[in-house]
Amino acid sequence: MRRFVALFLLLVVSAACAQSQAKPSNELVLGAIYPLSGPQAQGGKEELAGVKAALGLAQSTGALKGPVRLDVVDATTPSAAVAAVERLVRDDHVPVILGTYGSTLSAAASARSEELKTVYWETGAVADPITEQRHYVFRTVATGSSLGRMAVTFTHDVLIPSYKVRSPRVVVVRVNDVYGRSVGGGEQALASALGISVVDVVEYDPRAFDPAVIASRVAASHPDFVWDVSYLDDGVAIWQALLRLNVALKAAVGTSSAFCMPEFGRRLGAGAIGVYAADKPDAEISAGALSSAGRALLAQAQSAYGRDNVGASMSIPAVAGFVGGWTLFHDVLAAMPGPATADSIRAAALAVDVPVGDSINGGGVRFGGAGALEEGQNTRAAAVVGQWQAVGVMKIVYPSAYATGRPELAFPAP
Repeated sequence: MRRFVALFLLLVVSAACAQSQAKPSNELVLGAIYPLSGPQAQGGKEELAGVKAALGLAQSTGALKGPVRLDVVDATTPSAAVAAVERLVRDDHVPVILGTYGSTLSAAASARSEELKTVYWETGAVADPITEQRHYVFRTVATGSSLGRMAVTFTHDVLIPSYKVRSPRVVVVRVNDVYGRSVGGGEQALASALGISVVDVVEYDPRAFDPAVIASRVAASHPDFVWDVSYLDDGVAIWQALLRLNVALKAAVGTSSAFCMPEFGRRLGAGAIGVYAADKPDAEISAGALSSAGRALLAQAQSAYGRDNVGASMSIPAVAGFVGGWTLFHDVLAAMPGPATADSIRAAALAVDVPVGDSINGGGVRFGGAGALEEGQNTRAAAVVGQWQAVGVMKIVYPSAYATGRPELAFPAP
């Protein structure tokens, strides 16, 4: 009997040792929720790859005190994103969850994370409400309204003077969700302040719309400029409808989830040339927008990303993912003196102070102060305007510090 008990105890100890070897006792598990399938999969995968490149670089340079592992969940709907948050908190007891690329996903997931008092670390989604009146939600990229304001500012400062339009007419086309209303709302508010006439706002359901009807409505308003807030599939379809109808425009400025994407240029070919897009920067910004520290970090980021993604260049989502991940891993977790809990991460995040130019996208990181309406919003997030200037070739044209080309104002009528 004693031999049996001894053997049993030995087996229990051996099993415990095996579990200890499989998962180090000091391993920190973090959640990550991205759309890795479905219509937003391309951007979701690239953004997650940027996060992973940041984690790999932080680990290889010894910035992190112990092993960190991402528990990645594929979520393509708001309900799936909420379920992922609940599972990660319940099963893994994660103190922070990274995500999400898509605004509708992030709006749902971040709200549930806030309720559970778990930090939600948004690396790509731009809808304004994500960080409004939240204490456990942080976002390193620009808000949707700021991207909308960038489109309006570019129109006001560059396009209107260049075309010598005295009373410019603008039509806003926007998807009818939290993303479309955030960007489009920012456009309307600033346009009103600057005296730019928005003659129509065309809001549509991306799951049930007729691009020809939208194009006809745009044409009927006789606008000089169009500001479009769409997703990739509907953005392509709407622009193709404008081309078919031969709607004469001086310029069109789209935004982040369609007009800036390489797939937009691939699908439209020559039809995309001349179109502008307001978005977050990719890795192809002017070196003049970066400090010496930012240039050195960009080189490391590109090397790490290319190594894990077969030499691929860093797209807009990849850069956004890296900036968000690097801020969390290098500037928050590595700087914390004690264990990583939701409250200690929150406190460390509010103390982050990365100067403009030190981030690889030319921006910096400083979150709104405790008690602010958007205390978790990065107040130094970067935004730019690019233009398709040849088939498959986009150049950053605004602001000048980021520019890799000049606006080509000979915009071809569709």
